Formats: sequence, structure tokens, C-alpha cells
Amino acid sequence: MDDNNELFGEEKNEPFYADTNDIFGDDTVGLFEDETSELFDEVTAEPFTEELSAEEKAEKQRRNAILAEAYRINSQYSKMDFFTRAGHFSVKVGAAVLIGVIAGIKLIISEFIDLGKSLLKALLWLLNELISPVKSRFDLNKKLQKNVRKARKEDETEYKKALLQFWGSYLFGEDGVFYTAFNYILPILSIAFLVGIVKYGSGLEYGLSVEYNGREIGMITAEADFEEAELEVQQRISYSGSEENIDLSAKYSLRIINENDTVYSAAQLANEMLAASDKALKEAYGIYIDGKFIGAVQNKDKVQDALNDRILNFRVDGIVKDLGYKNTVEYSHGIYLESSVMTEKDAIDLLTSSKDKKAVYIAQRGDTAVSIAQKYNMETEKLEELNPGISQKCSKGTMVNVIEKESYLPIQYVRELDAVTFLDYESVEVETSSLNYGIRDVIVKGRRGEKVSHIEVTFVDGQEYSRKTISSKITKEPVVEKIGIGVYAARPASPNTILIGSGEFGWPVDGGYISDHFGGTRNHKGLDIAADGGTDIYAAADGEVVSAGWNTGGYGYFVQIGHTDEYQTVYGHMSKVLVDEGQYVSRGQLIGKVGTTGDSTGNHCHFEVRHHGICLDPEMFINTVDSFNDDRDKKDKDKEKKKN
Repeated sequence: MDDNNELFGEEKNEPFYADTNDIFGDDTVGLFEDETSELFDEVTAEPFTEELSAEEKAEKQRRNAILAEAYRINSQYSKMDFFTRAGHFSVKVGAAVLIGVIAGIKLIISEFIDLGKSLLKALLWLLNELISPVKSRFDLNKKLQKNVRKARKEDETEYKKALLQFWGSYLFGEDGVFYTAFNYILPILSIAFLVGIVKYGSGLEYGLSVEYNGREIGMITAEADFEEAELEVQQRISYSGSEENIDLSAKYSLRIINENDTVYSAAQLANEMLAASDKALKEAYGIYIDGKFIGAVQNKDKVQDALNDRILNFRVDGIVKDLGYKNTVEYSHGIYLESSVMTEKDAIDLLTSSKDKKAVYIAQRGDTAVSIAQKYNMETEKLEELNPGISQKCSKGTMVNVIEKESYLPIQYVRELDAVTFLDYESVEVETSSLNYGIRDVIVKGRRGEKVSHIEVTFVDGQEYSRKTISSKITKEPVVEKIGIGVYAARPASPNTILIGSGEFGWPVDGGYISDHFGGTRNHKGLDIAADGGTDIYAAADGEVVSAGWNTGGYGYFVQIGHTDEYQTVYGHMSKVLVDEGQYVSRGQLIGKVGTTGDSTGNHCHFEVRHHGICLDPEMFINTVDSFNDDRDKKDKDKEKKKN
């Protein structure tokens, strides 16, 4: 029997029902449900019988072969690993994307083709519209020429009549020469005429014709020029002190400026307006301080020479630049009211005059009555009169009444200086094992920094007016002040153990008491601190572990630490060593446990301090005065209460 019959149980002659769940399982039935549902229905509908014809057997074998092949394919697919299925899915997605891109490109190309067709149709329509009149004219001429030839054969009169009709239609008829020229040439000529008009108009210059006091006095380019001229006239009138007003209203109209017209500036227009009035006028140079009219003189050179001499004779110490007047002095030649014209001497006296002004000066460190008086060019007696008792007491911050000289034209100058300013330092708090627990002390002293600034100081009449920083450079960085908060917790068990050494090294054991001091009759090389076995031992200061482990010289388990300035500390008789040779340790770090190893008669820590190999008394370096404080003891008591 073949494999398919054996698979489906034909040897036992049992009825066969093709249940796909039995063959493929629940997960794979769906893969072949659509393709084989009809086949499965047929199989399940016909159970096997013992009597089968040859054709029925052949059909049964064919169906079994199909099912076996389907089972084989499904088995292979179910055995695919995750990456194979992911690859199949990626290929499908890529194919779908590619098909979508091709469809999009096809759509875009079709849209461009449709657009091209539309443009072509529009061009053909336009060409037809342009050609159709010519074609109609050509057909009409052809017809008229035919009539002329026909009339020529018939009669002279008819010939002339036909010929006249031909030329009349050709020249003056619809779509004739003149008709076509009128339709095409006239719009072109109109456009050219319009462009010429615009070009001509844009090349013209327009202005405002000013009519004042019943007559035209000139042209200006903008209304703002008249307003400025009006303001100028008002200044000249107000200086004269006259109570009589001048009518400054004017009319102006827009027109084209021709070559015979005179275009005035605001100052020139002001002269013309004054000339048109009935006031007594004089030609002079107006003096303007920062644009404000203060009077007029007939000879401005004398006034300017006097101002220049004042600058040259101005006394100032040191090197300065930009020495000159704070205000801008300008002269304007024109027509001024006779009452506003002054003599050159009066103008010079006015411009170089000054007046006293009361002010308040805040005294600085080192100021005295004499130095303040010199600063403001005052007599000491006058300063004493304004500030009684200033000669006896002039402390920093005192408000001093002084008199400043306020010039009509102040003189200013600029001096470059290098000023040194101090930068404040910051203060930070850091926890440190170099201090006993709860102790607060400065471990790094703060220092102010310095900054050098290159500045420009502007002085007005010798007094500082303003300053501007050109550049600055920090020459000394500030040093941050570090305030240490002690966290070193090791201390004797009893406050009665008082050591008053330098504090360079800390008490090395968490508790304990001194059981044997340095020296004595047996020349003890260290300090024995008795404590229970297993009590923590800490590094007395920062340093590097020089040696750690078992010592054959009687120290048992020990640790030796090297510190700065050739100091070393030794911790002997430990029960356990918790650091390694070459390891860096900090003050207060756990390094071992109290024990009684080596040459020892009880649990204790043998503590030595060595300098250049010589043993020194450890009590000279340990300070326990601040080890006991109320805050720490209170916290310890609170912890004990919480435990209980």
C-alpha cells in the first residue's frame, strides 16, 4: 500500500472523513479553507466502502495525493522562521509601494499630456482666429478676380465696374487693407502714445508755489520746507521781544517747475518771508546753539575766534582728546530783524559767560574741606559758610553743599583711563572630614578678584559727565570661600578624654579610651586605644596606603598610610584589614576593625605617628576638644530613643 493510503488509514478499511483540523491543526486550516473546502466537502460526504470500482479507486488516490501535497506545502510554510516571514512581508510591502509609485508617475505623466493637449488646442484656436480673416479675404479676392476676368470678356463697362468693385472691396471693404490696419495698428499707436505721455510726465519736476503776503515768493519741494521756514521766522521774531505778531499764513499750489523758477531751502524761504514783511531788517549771520537761534552778528569771524581762544586757553591736566564745546555752534547767513542783531562783543560775552548753580556732593573716603573746595574752584570760607563744621568733620557719605559753575557754552573733553574694580567672591559650604562632626570653620579663605577696565570718561567743565567701557579684562580671578562643615564622627567614648593637639590627625577609633600613652618606661612608640573587638578604625587623615596586611614584627594585621610632608600613621593589631596597598583613602574612611592580633594582650588599636621614620607622640596631633557638642549628642540621644 502507498504512503497516502497508509496515511489516511485505508489498511484497516475504516470510514474516512477528511477533517482538516486532524491533519493541519487549528492554526493552518484557514490557509487552505477556500481552495479545498469543496474538495473536503466531497471527501467527508462519501465514506470509504469495501467495494470500489477501478475508477473510484483512481479518483480516491488522486484526491489523497492532492491532500498530501497540500499538507506538505503547509508544513513547509509553518516551519518558516520569523526572519523568512518578515522577508516575505517586506517584499510584498516593497512591491506594493513600487506599484503605487509607478501609478503616481503614470498619473502625473497623463496630466502633463492632457495639459499639453489643452495648450495645443488653444494655440490652434488662436492661429485659426488670426488666419481666418486672411483666408476670408483671400477667398473674396479670388472671387472678385474671377468676376473681373469674366466681365472683361463681356463688356468694357462691366469690366471697369467689376474692377472698381474689386479695388473698393480690397481697400475699403470688410477685412480690407484700411479696415485691417485700423483694427491692428490703431491699438499699437494708442499704447505707444500712452507710454510716451507717462514717460514725459515722470520726467517732470513738481513743486509748491508759495504765495505770501499777496505775492509769489518762490518754490519749495515739500510742505515740510515751509513749516521749517515758518519755525525759523518765529525764532527770529521771538528773540526781538516784539509783541507785534507777523502773519505767517501762506498759500501754496502744485505746479511744474520750469527753468525760470527758483527753488528755495527752508532758511532761504525764511529770508524771503521776512523780506516780504514790513519789519526793519538787516543782513547778518544768525548764531544757533543746537539749532536754537540766540541772536545775530554782522561779523561771525570775531565771535568764532573768541570761542577758539577759549578752547586753546582751557587748562586740563593729563592727556585728553575730543576737546571742544558740548553744544553745536552754527552760523546762518540771512536776513534778520534789526532788533535781533547784536554787537560782536555782546555776542562773545554771552557765549563765554557762566553762572553759579547750587549742587550737592557726596563726600568720599579721604575727602577734606580743602580738597572739595579745590574740586569745585571754591573758597574754603565759602564752603564752610554753606556747610558749618565741614572743616572739623568730613566723613564718607556726608552730603556737602557746593556751588558749581554752569557755563553758557560748556567745554567737554574725553580722557581714557584704566580703572581697577574688585570682584566679590562667593561662599559655599562643603562637608569635610578634616573637621570633627558639627564643627564649622573656613577651610579655604575667599579672595576678591580684580578687573581692569579701559574706559572713556567724558568731562564737562572739569566735572565727570559720563563714562563708557571700551574693554575689560579680569586680571585676578576671585577665590571661592569654602566653609567646612565637619563630618568626622570618630571620637573617644568619654568626653573626659581630652586631647589638645594640633588637630592635624583625627581620633582613629569609633569610641574607645586610651589604655597606654606614648613613651613611658617601656618606650612605647604609639598610643593604645582600647575598644571592643570589631570596632571600626578610620584613617586619621588623607593619604595613600603604603602597606596593609600581616606584619611579622608584632603589629599583627596592620595598615600604614603615607600623608603629606613625609608624615605616616600606623594602625596595628587589627582583626580585619579593609584596604589594599596603593589605595588612596580620605580622612574618616573605614580601613579596618579593632582586634588583638600580633604581640597584643587585649583588643585595642595601636596608633603611631611617624615623621621621616621617627615616631612622635600622637597626642600632639589629635584634638578632641570639639568632639563633644550639644547638637550632636542631642541627635544621638534622639536616635537612641527612636530605636527603643
